[in-house]
Amino acid sequence: MRGEERPVRASDWLVRLLDAPGDTGLQRRFDAWLAADPDHRRDWEEIVQTYALMGQVLPVPARSPARSAAVHGLRPRRRIRMAAAGLALAAGIALAVLPGWLPGHLADQSTGTAETRQIALADGSRMDLAPHSAVDIIIDATGRRIHLIQGRAYFDVAPDPARPFVVSAGRATVTVHGTGFEVAETRQGVSVAVRHGRVEVTGGPEPRLLGAGDRLIVAADGHLAQDGLRPDEVAAWTEGQLIVRDRPVARVVDALRPYAPEMILLTDDSLARQPLTGIYDLRRPRAALDAIAAAQGARVIEITPWILLLSKKI
Repeated sequence: MRGEERPVRASDWLVRLLDAPGDTGLQRRFDAWLAADPDHRRDWEEIVQTYALMGQVLPVPARSPARSAAVHGLRPRRRIRMAAAGLALAAGIALAVLPGWLPGHLADQSTGTAETRQIALADGSRMDLAPHSAVDIIIDATGRRIHLIQGRAYFDVAPDPARPFVVSAGRATVTVHGTGFEVAETRQGVSVAVRHGRVEVTGGPEPRLLGAGDRLIVAADGHLAQDGLRPDEVAAWTEGQLIVRDRPVARVVDALRPYAPEMILLTDDSLARQPLTGIYDLRRPRAALDAIAAAQGARVIEITPWILLLSKKI
């Protein structure tokens, strides 16, 4: 028995029209679909707007009713908002695409999209790399030094009083003898969080000693911001979890992007600023994005099979 077929969506029409731009029969069927339901027109307009913001040509004839509905029907104020959103969209695309272009092959260890890696170091320590991460490693008789080039890493360090374990990232330097801690490059700066033991962080006006549950962000200008969290929440991504407490949606989406094979776009500033609390499964990034949308009264629109837009409901 055949399963029930899912309804044709606006994203399906976009792909079909791109594949056969001169097919008049396809255009007639599309126009009929567009006229059949106001929701179809709304979804199509949103996809066309996003597609246009990406600098792409509208995949329908210039005189098509679909083009008129999607472009000429826009109010001037909305066109201005679209232009402003274009900058945010370009930034979102850059964030989603650039990690794949970074020279990870030049690093000693690196990971790709949705890839985590646990590495046994020569001194008996353990390092976990999150997706889109890269490090250089020097462990010899004189010392133990790790440089985090990008991304985030968790370290469980074997004690060795004669050789401090030093991790550098941005302007921050973390020195330990034996402890478990995470170092991450974020938009806010370099984040250092301790699961157990103690670390010393330099890079700001003065060194900071951190213990279990402490988190410190060292901004590019040297400003320090410290807060706390439960020690077992440090580097929760090593267990496949994203745990957030009162964080803006934009930062949560940033944390989810490295785990998703699709490009995730977020262009609505008011939605991006909304606070969010929850626990999300990084092994199921699409389900996590759907859960984020549900919590915010938003929706996930599939622009193409490779591009997802998190958008407010109209």
